[in-house]
Amino acid sequence: MICSANTDVGMKRNVNQDTYILKTYSEKTCLCVVCDGMGGTRGGAEASKIAAEKFVSIIDDFISPYIGNKNKKLQGSDIKTVMLDALDQANTAVHDHALMHPTLRGMGTTLVAALVIQNTVFCVNVGDSRMYFMKGDRIKQITKDHSYVQYLLDIGQITEQEAENFPNKNIITRAVGTESSVKGDFIREGASEGTYMLLCSDGLTNFVSDEGIRDIVVGSDKKNLDQISLSLTVRRLIDCANENGGADNITALLVRF
Repeated sequence: MICSANTDVGMKRNVNQDTYILKTYSEKTCLCVVCDGMGGTRGGAEASKIAAEKFVSIIDDFISPYIGNKNKKLQGSDIKTVMLDALDQANTAVHDHALMHPTLRGMGTTLVAALVIQNTVFCVNVGDSRMYFMKGDRIKQITKDHSYVQYLLDIGQITEQEAENFPNKNIITRAVGTESSVKGDFIREGASEGTYMLLCSDGLTNFVSDEGIRDIVVGSDKKNLDQISLSLTVRRLIDCANENGGADNITALLVRF
């Protein structure tokens, strides 16, 4: 398993409000987090940083005793509990910070996080930052957006084609920190050898189609793929978003199993 991540302010913004954390615990265990802040320049940047760091700290405390200890086995039910608890604590940390600083009231952030153990991925998400799996000519969106556009799709008011150019595409229906509590989705997926996992903010997905993302990632696949090659692929994803307008911050985190 190899991993790489990068973030970019984009072509229109002055401040990057995205935060990512990529932490490797062992050869086949890592934690990936992407947050996209909202609530003004300062508020969005602080919200994403607070949420990501708090989330990671909770997972760290949970998983550290298991690393290198063959006598302790992680259980899926325990992982689900701790990941949802980490999300709750991240939400509380952002919400409490805003209450203590009136100028930051209403700040919040998306959050998508994946704990990878061997070939199993445990994911939580809130908002419209996404996780994808890619292999061969296939790309699959694993997470489901918590957005107004997705709501309209769900009730059949707009089509997939109409959603692509919907004027209020950036409106999300759930965020970390805007309320005293938040409900996140939990997903468990298996990943076969050769699968790519991508976590990203909407600064990528709003400017590069799913097919475009797939072509960049899968088109760069090599038999002896190394860290440098994967880093260049991440950079190509970001460059493509910038070439297509780059009107938002762009974050991409890529894992190859």
